[in-house]
Amino acid sequence: MSRILVWDLPTRLFHWLFTATVVAALAIALLVDDDSTLFQVHMLLGLVAGFMVLLRLVWGFAGSRYARFGSFLFGPKALVEYLAGVFRRNGERHLGHNPGSAYAIYAMLLLALGLALSGLMMPSWKALEELHEVMAYSMLLVAGAHFAGIVLHTLRHRENIALSMVNGRKNGDAAQGIGSSNAIIGIVFLALTAGASAVVVNGHDEGARQLTLFGQAFQLGESEHDRDNDREEDHDRRGKKRDGHGRHDRDDHHEHHDDDD
Repeated sequence: MSRILVWDLPTRLFHWLFTATVVAALAIALLVDDDSTLFQVHMLLGLVAGFMVLLRLVWGFAGSRYARFGSFLFGPKALVEYLAGVFRRNGERHLGHNPGSAYAIYAMLLLALGLALSGLMMPSWKALEELHEVMAYSMLLVAGAHFAGIVLHTLRHRENIALSMVNGRKNGDAAQGIGSSNAIIGIVFLALTAGASAVVVNGHDEGARQLTLFGQAFQLGESEHDRDNDREEDHDRRGKKRDGHGRHDRDDHHEHHDDDD
């Protein structure tokens, strides 16, 4: 066997940019308060990640051999057999994506789209908030399982597959490799992603907590007016609660006084 080219440049660029974007978005969501200005960056990153997924979907049908979805389309039986083989130490080595990573990739692509759409619509449709949170934790779970699978594969097959996603190469027969890294398409992918990021940044109004895309304004979290209303409602609830306690105490006092009489 020799070192052959397996992953083209667009696939590798997507892998690392998508990873960095999702990790940053999840970190902000977990560590930063919703009212923070930085939390808006979490939403912008989610939209950029969603856009990259759309490009990946296109490349999944038009890309090179191992980038196409057809090359890692496995049924449930293949997944079970692969996982069983890993724990029995006789698992089959896959030059492209194995069944475990294939299912993780499909799940993360779908979750990223769901998170981007629900995050964009959530301020005007509060019912999506719980769904968005469930998808976010699901993304964490799938990403963690995927990382564990990478470590397990590296130890099991003594093959640094993380490095192969950097240089695109693995050990294999020459006939199994792809002929081109599709560098031009990789540059186009970078240009489109940079352009989409610029559109998102330019359409972002930090003070109003709004994002304007193609003439349509989207609220990024609660507006200042909504937060003021929430504070007033919370103040009213606390006031009513205090009044209720006061009446309860007075009633108890009267009852106690009547008993003494």
